[in-house]
Amino acid sequence: MDQKNDTKPHEIKLDCCQGRPVPVPVVEGWRQYLRFPEQARKGFWGVLFPALLEPANPANKQRIEAFSREHGLEEVAVVSAMRGCDFLLRQASALDMDTSSFRQDLAALSEGDEQGADFMLSQYDGAKADLRKVIIQESLADHGKVLVGIDWRVDNVTASDRGAKLNTTVVLLTLRYRENNRVERITLQLTPEAIRELKSFSDRLARRVFAEVRFLLSRSLSDVND
Repeated sequence: MDQKNDTKPHEIKLDCCQGRPVPVPVVEGWRQYLRFPEQARKGFWGVLFPALLEPANPANKQRIEAFSREHGLEEVAVVSAMRGCDFLLRQASALDMDTSSFRQDLAALSEGDEQGADFMLSQYDGAKADLRKVIIQESLADHGKVLVGIDWRVDNVTASDRGAKLNTTVVLLTLRYRENNRVERITLQLTPEAIRELKSFSDRLARRVFAEVRFLLSRSLSDVND
């Protein structure tokens, strides 16, 4: 019998696990995915990818139920496959593994089934880019608040209990930030003076970033020419 087929789950070591044994549920989950019918494999990414980016989204459960019904699969098998694939993709993305290295890891798990690995690998580069953005945000959020979005509205204040005929423009700026895996919001009111100060800061920052990008590009071109 082929030695690879005799390999027990706890004996399999992968680069994405940094040489440590692969957790048994991950091996079982990957092989559960490989047992899916071809059409289920092709449609699996539509269930897996949203859960990769938003694991706590309640909609994931509905997607799993619908996918299981459509392909005649047990939900427990689909969940097992998702957990195995999720682990492998996150580990490889966290280490910034290239497709060739990740292919070797999947081959070690696949027992000769190249088709399942090929389909997952066809999605890997795009998934890795998105996952690494999440990793960067989470790495920053580990040490404080991280701005993730901005909403704004312009109002005109005409009067208040403090005075009449105020006639001043105010911008309501709502900052959405991530802290402790939660997205929070804070709304600030900006006067015209504050808006001008913010614009001045933004212009200085843009010039600094542009200069940094220009420097990096010139260094890259210099390396190519050398």
